[in-house]
Amino acid sequence: MKLVTFKHVLVKNFLALSTLQGVNLILPFVTLPYLTRVLGVSNYGVVVMVYSIMQFLNVICDYGFNLSATKDISLHRNDKLKVNTIFSSILIIKVLLLIISLAILLILTNLIPVLAGNRLAYFWGFGIVVGQAITPTWLFQGMEKMKYITIVNLVSKSLFTLLIFVFIKHSSEFIFVPLLYSIGFVLAGVLSLFFAYKEFGVSFYLSKWKDIKEELKNSTQYFYSRASVALYTSSNNFIVGLVLGEFYAGIFGVAERLFTAMTVIYSPLSDAIYPYMVKKKDLKLFKKIFISAMVFNLLVCLITVIFSSEIVNFVFGEGYQESAMLLKYFCFLALIIVPATFIGYPLLGAFGFEKYANYSVVVACIIHVTILIFIASFLTIYSMVLLLIFTQVIVLSIRSVGVIKLFKLNLLGNKKN
Repeated sequence: MKLVTFKHVLVKNFLALSTLQGVNLILPFVTLPYLTRVLGVSNYGVVVMVYSIMQFLNVICDYGFNLSATKDISLHRNDKLKVNTIFSSILIIKVLLLIISLAILLILTNLIPVLAGNRLAYFWGFGIVVGQAITPTWLFQGMEKMKYITIVNLVSKSLFTLLIFVFIKHSSEFIFVPLLYSIGFVLAGVLSLFFAYKEFGVSFYLSKWKDIKEELKNSTQYFYSRASVALYTSSNNFIVGLVLGEFYAGIFGVAERLFTAMTVIYSPLSDAIYPYMVKKKDLKLFKKIFISAMVFNLLVCLITVIFSSEIVNFVFGEGYQESAMLLKYFCFLALIIVPATFIGYPLLGAFGFEKYANYSVVVACIIHVTILIFIASFLTIYSMVLLLIFTQVIVLSIRSVGVIKLFKLNLLGNKKN
């Protein structure tokens, strides 16, 4: 009976997370064809660069808590005092990290000319980081009550979508797009804190230094992992914009958006499995989900490769034809990144093999950045994706070593029993 209940909760959370990702994807895709046509390639490229930097700063503010705190909350969900301690300590840390992130943004917009030219857009976009920092997704995920985050995102993203159509009428108004993004994210953060208080009765208080230090210590290895991933994922549009200009940032951003659409379902699925796997260690269920996801991913990639030109032209209009060819490269990336994602935290993290999940991306990041430095002078949008494919092959290879060791230990344990 308990197993049925656990699986029922797993399904509910997967549906909630899928709806959440669907909202995060579909509503922006309602505005994207409009924005790409109204703003033009170069101005849309500025918006892409702003969002790229904000996502990198968000990794700093998250500090890996979406993994470490999810696990801690999942294990201590029935201990209200412990939950409150975790909640308060993390919010205090996030406020400090927001201050550091703002300082980093100040430095970047003063030192890098291409950013200085649109400085106001970057500061208006900082609300994205604030909103994501105060949204305790890890609390709802650890408690396995993701429906509230879904509701919050539906409300905030719907508002953002409406504001885009109301206020953005000309290409010169591209600078206001980051501000409208920020309004949506901050609203989501405020509403999520309200639901956290209403549903779980959490309360904020000034935590003791030892509790804050403990949360930092628990999350540091996850931060290294997430920061490494951000360096070779979220920063791509930013690097393309710096080296090749805002026009190519727009071309690259369009293809990357479609790549995100192709792979959007796998993140909520792996996130939903993770707290379940921490508690139940259900390898049979994981294998079924993993195989189904790989087959579905292959079919989506094949269809996208065949109809890439039609897809890009239909969604984004004229001027983005080069994005169609780039999208085919991203399809090969999807074939590698999806299995690498699934064997990370839904599997290795749940069985105590975090080092393979974490340090695979740290090693890959070091190699990625090193190669990028050498090829920067002759970088193209195509070589950037090829580098991403190579980087993900490294991640998948290291994690596969961890999986082999995990299954060997599991087989030995079964023989002894």
